[in-house]
Amino acid sequence: MVIVITGATHTGKTPLAQKLARHFKYCWLSQDLLKMGLIRSGNAKGLTPQDDNEIEKILWPITVGIIKTAIENRQDLIVEGCYVPGDFRKYFDGSYLAHLKVYCIVMTENYIKNNYRQIIRHENVAEKRDPSDRPQISHLISENIMYGEKFCGSGAEIINIDIKYSADIRPDVVTESERLIFRKISGKDFAELCRMLKDPEVMYAWESAFSDSQVRQWIKKRRSGYTENGFDYFLVTDKASGDVVGQIGMLNECVEGVQRTGIGYILNRKHRHNGYATEGAREMIRYAFDYLGKKEVIATIRTENLSSLKVAERLGMKREGITVKVWDGKTMPHYIYTVKNPKTKTKTKISD
Repeated sequence: MVIVITGATHTGKTPLAQKLARHFKYCWLSQDLLKMGLIRSGNAKGLTPQDDNEIEKILWPITVGIIKTAIENRQDLIVEGCYVPGDFRKYFDGSYLAHLKVYCIVMTENYIKNNYRQIIRHENVAEKRDPSDRPQISHLISENIMYGEKFCGSGAEIINIDIKYSADIRPDVVTESERLIFRKISGKDFAELCRMLKDPEVMYAWESAFSDSQVRQWIKKRRSGYTENGFDYFLVTDKASGDVVGQIGMLNECVEGVQRTGIGYILNRKHRHNGYATEGAREMIRYAFDYLGKKEVIATIRTENLSSLKVAERLGMKREGITVKVWDGKTMPHYIYTVKNPKTKTKTKISD
């Protein structure tokens, strides 16, 4: 996983990066250090540390190369700095975006006005700053407004600082919907997953409940999916109660010899019939299209699973065909449902 933290000056990017690096044992890279290395090497074409726009044009391609190399080598990395463009996503295809999370810290005007002295008091916590470069309140406000507008709708997660300073990042959290939080599954979830996967009613589609060893293999497979693809089944919790709703995610599926991106969900018995399956699957489709750039998403559903067939139809998915899966020696026919990315351009055939 690569985490990028950006935002205006004095928003706490560096302390947050250092905190995360210590806690999660990630490597950490400062764009300011890259900038000063470039300038002090004499290769900055006469630029000064204040030439932000021109420095971004030089530093961002270098940063992109570092991010891609880290992802290709499965290295965990945190990059922090202000030299990140709002259209950062166009520099990466879905195979990289699945392993990349970008956060932008934005302080509100209210917070800056009420906490300016505290902001200045903490300006040297992570690095030594020149007092002559200290920003005025008006500058901080305008810079934060600019960053908020720059990254609004960009695919970055905005961390708003308003009443009090609270900026934190959980690398295991992938996305959120109106009621749900999606996070990566880990070995710590063994007991919770046992309650779910050992329930015969929950495991209807498999026609058998799991054993302890199968649950452990399930966790291992999910973790492998995150490493290989950047996605898999995620553990989904209710924002209001914190209860585990179930598992909802995306999978690389081989259907009739073709690798395709599918969605799947497994809900705890008590959380059925509350709209969670539809809401969760819709968020996974949005994530696949808007963040990963997938051209289509499919769902393979057992032919007699009427409730899941209705979910697919509510999501606007169309029945494409039928395929047969084999699990534990049992043959199971599945309908194939498909939904296309509306943003994907299709080539128009021009006749003579």
